[in-house]
Amino acid sequence: MHLRSGFGRIDCELCDKENGDIFFVEVHEPSDVKRIILESLKDIVESLQRFEKFKDTRKDKIDNINKLQKIVKEINKLIPRLKNSLPEAKIRVVDTVSKHPKKRAVKDIKKVAAEETKKPTKTVKSQEKKKKIRKK
Repeated sequence: MHLRSGFGRIDCELCDKENGDIFFVEVHEPSDVKRIILESLKDIVESLQRFEKFKDTRKDKIDNINKLQKIVKEINKLIPRLKNSLPEAKIRVVDTVSKHPKKRAVKDIKKVAAEETKKPTKTVKSQEKKKKIRKK
């Protein structure tokens, strides 16, 4: 009886023909079979190591979250104490005006530019005054 596997040809010797049990198996190219098995085992070991690292980081994350929760609870307990210990003072709100003017929309800029061109400038006003004076 001959069997084919991914590793090569396997010959079965001394088979029990009635039950199909195999007593002896001959493996051709055993060095290739050993190499393939060892590579597979190496991959499995690397996967298990990565999983262990993952479990450790997960545990560290949970520990850090628990520490943070304890700190937040402690801070929340201390805030009322701090408020009670501070003197009461009247606080007024100061209006803060931004130093930078607000950006205008393009339409607003065009309107302002049009209005400025309609307004007479100082030189135009002075020329008009001179004309009035000459007429008199």
